[in-house]
Amino acid sequence: MRTAIISVRKRFMGLIQQKMYSNKSSKNAYMNELPVPCGPWDPWYKAKQSFYTKHLVAGIVWWLLSLGLALYTESIYLNFSPPAQPGPPSDMVEECDDSDS
Repeated sequence: MRTAIISVRKRFMGLIQQKMYSNKSSKNAYMNELPVPCGPWDPWYKAKQSFYTKHLVAGIVWWLLSLGLALYTESIYLNFSPPAQPGPPSDMVEECDDSDS
């Protein structure tokens, strides 16, 4: 009985541990295996930079438009200058009494 259990266990463990997909040893990678560019890099680089520059300009324009619209609709006030309306004249302001009486 013990032999049968050990035999079943060995078969089961053999199925679980049999995950080697290759018996080959691993090879080291070398620089010669890297892809080599086959054409000039300048046109590709200029095309990518043109794409990024267009998106940068579009983002700046959108930001300026948003800021201008927020200022125009008075959604935000950036305190560029003192308020246009001065405070009330002194004869309209009541004197406050700070004494503790």
